[in-house]
Amino acid sequence: MSSASDVSVLAEFAASVEMGGLRAEVVETAKACVLYGLAVGIGTRRARPAVLAASASGEETVAKGATRFLDGRMTSHGSAAFVNAVLLSGRVQGDSHPCGHLGGVVIPATLASAERTGISGKHTLSALVAGYEVALRIGRDHAADLSKRGFRTTPCYGVFGAAIAAGRAQRFDTNRMASAIGLAANYAGGLREYVDAGTEESPFQAGFAARNGLYVADLVAQGLNAARTALHGKAGFYRAFAEDGIDYGKRLIEGIGTQFEFTSVTYKQYPACQFLRGVIRGLAELRKRAPAATPTLIELRMNPYEADFIGVRYMGPFTSPTQTVMSAPFCAALAWATGTASFDGLRTFDDVAVLGLIPKIVVVSDDARALYEPHIKVALSDGEILRWEERAGDSSYRVTWDAAVQMTRQLCDEVAVPAALAAQLIERAQNLDDEPNVAPLVAAVCAAARA
Repeated sequence: MSSASDVSVLAEFAASVEMGGLRAEVVETAKACVLYGLAVGIGTRRARPAVLAASASGEETVAKGATRFLDGRMTSHGSAAFVNAVLLSGRVQGDSHPCGHLGGVVIPATLASAERTGISGKHTLSALVAGYEVALRIGRDHAADLSKRGFRTTPCYGVFGAAIAAGRAQRFDTNRMASAIGLAANYAGGLREYVDAGTEESPFQAGFAARNGLYVADLVAQGLNAARTALHGKAGFYRAFAEDGIDYGKRLIEGIGTQFEFTSVTYKQYPACQFLRGVIRGLAELRKRAPAATPTLIELRMNPYEADFIGVRYMGPFTSPTQTVMSAPFCAALAWATGTASFDGLRTFDDVAVLGLIPKIVVVSDDARALYEPHIKVALSDGEILRWEERAGDSSYRVTWDAAVQMTRQLCDEVAVPAALAAQLIERAQNLDDEPNVAPLVAAVCAAARA
């Protein structure tokens, strides 16, 4: 069973991880995650959530704090992290893992902390890796059970990542890192009920997790001590958020420092649920084979965890993107009708072509399908049957540097950001480990977000 000593090992890793000691591919993945996450934020600039977050925080400009990407205003680091996390999470396209979309929390928290403390780009990347890795290790064997109880993974694990990243920026020792983990456990939360309700909580959960993680680090910096048993104790995080008697932390420290869970995070081609990437891509490809044909049936065979996940089977009525981005029938119909699942398409609720297809779509829970490997069958009115299946799981969607560059250009182009500003952002992210601070990167993302 996991124990307080495991938390100490996690804390020691978080306090000591250095970019200079990591393999080149690990460093490249860290920079790719930063670039991709910021590009998603730029692609979200015309969405409603970040504007609401900025209006609600409403702080006067301060002399020393952190920058809000949306408007370039310098505010308190907690306020900046909140607004920036909402921005990066507002189109449901951030990096993905079974533990959630942690880049939308960890990246804003890391950059806000880096601005406030003035640390180097290399130190910033060290903080980022520490935050990602600790949060994902805490959640990787626990996420499925947490979700089944109605909690959302992104804020529940994201607050750990934000606290650890902020602590690394402040050069916490092992004892303080352990307290940061313990205190962060007290601020984990966020429900999935918004999916059924069709409401807007999702990006704000990421904002609260980022902000609360920074406050956790500040309290620990002032000397607050928290329980080392907050994860696995009889009244701890794992017991409170899932089943009793299961060792959810059995792999908590396995291979730590040499094996990096964060290198398995993936990107999304489309601003929809990660379970539906293959569904959308598959229907778009099948449509090319018979562009003028009319389907009489579209069968989606999915892993039971995906098929039965909250919102995935929803058939309408559709009144908000919260419903469409999770709905396999809507995303499949949109992909067949338009050849993709675009930001605007997922916010168009009265398209007759899309709505007419939805009753013809069946979602099948199939134990033979692995996660992220849907099988699609399309029956056409002329009797022809088309088939497509995903065989590579999520491995073909890893956040590599090349993928991050490609998605940055795609997202910036979508919202009419000049190519020169996109290129500048790519360059700043690529050279982050050579910079004395994060100012050039922050300036580049603000320029693109405000173009």
